[in-house]
Amino acid sequence: MTTSAVYGVTCTLAHLGRHEVGRLQLAAMLRSAVLPGWPASGALNVVKRVGTVILLMLLAASGCGSHKPAAAPLVATAGSGSGSRPSPGTASASPSTSPSVVPVEFTVDGVGPYQLGSSLTALKSSPGLDGVTAGGPTCPDSTLAHGIGAWKDVQLRFHKDGNLFLAVNRSASVPTPSGAWLGTTLAQLKTIYAAVPGEDLHRGTAAAFLVTTQSGRAILFDLGASQQVTDMIAGDGPYLKATFLSGAADYC
Repeated sequence: MTTSAVYGVTCTLAHLGRHEVGRLQLAAMLRSAVLPGWPASGALNVVKRVGTVILLMLLAASGCGSHKPAAAPLVATAGSGSGSRPSPGTASASPSTSPSVVPVEFTVDGVGPYQLGSSLTALKSSPGLDGVTAGGPTCPDSTLAHGIGAWKDVQLRFHKDGNLFLAVNRSASVPTPSGAWLGTTLAQLKTIYAAVPGEDLHRGTAAAFLVTTQSGRAILFDLGASQQVTDMIAGDGPYLKATFLSGAADYC
């Protein structure tokens, strides 16, 4: 029995199914193409006796028809309009449709959408500000505000021209990108920022640790009596240092 004959018989059986009419048609084909000289009843008996086992074996071997395995379900991912996941290292040909995720981290440039240099008017519009207060007894020419949402415990200070120049982090859930948190000890800070210029600052019993980047911006870590971080202040490095050492009542 040739391979083409096996293929033809198998595919025909697959299409005809298990009905009696189909078996009779297959028997006739076997008698004429494969078993010449056999009576129809004999061919039919052959089909009935070996049908199930041979059918399964032949179907597995022949790959009858054009059936293809079902495609794996697509997994929806953020930023994908098609629901497919791109291969690692492969750039997408179309831009992401999801809003960018802003990390909740406190840096020398500010925190989240509240970046130093941003305008009071723009931040009021988006993402919004809370507790906006113009002036005050210690800083009459500046405006004080707070962030909202994840940044509600971050105090923001704006110059008279409306530009954000200082951010003070008093949130226990907002760390720096390097992993410094409120409560981090001075010894841990020096380990975390071993590769960045750091400076111990002292004014009477007050102490702080200043970390300055190449841009000139810095974070001043205020330290409590137990040498743990009580708050973080982002701004211009020389300004933060001078203001702390001067003993000024506030950063204006």
